[in-house]
Amino acid sequence: MATETTSQGGKQRRGARSHDLRERKRTRTRLMIQSEAFRLFAQKGYAQTTVEEIADAAAISPRTFFRYFPSKEDVVLWDEWDPLTPALLEARPVEESMIETFRAVIRETLGDLYRRDPERLLLRIRLAATVPEVRARFLDAQTHGIEDLAEVFAAKRGAPIDDLTLRVAASVLLSTISVATDTWQSGGGKADLLALVDDATDALVSVAHDLSAKPATTGTNP
Repeated sequence: MATETTSQGGKQRRGARSHDLRERKRTRTRLMIQSEAFRLFAQKGYAQTTVEEIADAAAISPRTFFRYFPSKEDVVLWDEWDPLTPALLEARPVEESMIETFRAVIRETLGDLYRRDPERLLLRIRLAATVPEVRARFLDAQTHGIEDLAEVFAAKRGAPIDDLTLRVAASVLLSTISVATDTWQSGGGKADLLALVDDATDALVSVAHDLSAKPATTGTNP
């Protein structure tokens, strides 16, 4: 029995390593395709670049391109942190506020992309802000992101919170980061992006505090 259990455990570990290896290979391939796509976007423009040209530059077939990205818009929006974000959110301290949890995760994920290749990140954000098709795909992805974020917050807090409150909180948090990144790209990427994220988050905290404050009672003295 012990031998059987050990054998099963070994198979599970090998299966996990195999899965992890496949995912790392897929991530590397996506990054390679995305790099070629961004190079062509910078040279020719987004609208003038076809999927066939991206595939040719990446030495793959268009069919293979669509195995990794459902559309040309997705090659702009994807990054390697996408599947990891829910786990990062769940790992934050339970007693931490939703705003501080979100700030910490954004600083880790967006900060990593910013430090490694700010020009690449700037191009991504600029395309999402200025190209109608990418903007539409971004808004669609954000809608699903709101739902996912609300689920994570609900599970993390444990205490029951109504769905409307969770969706409003998730929407506001994502919009806050969008304001920060749009401000950054509008200025040509010259400002400190993480400082803008902090400023935008602090502004949200301030506004939330003002909205939650009870209005002063006024009246006349007898």
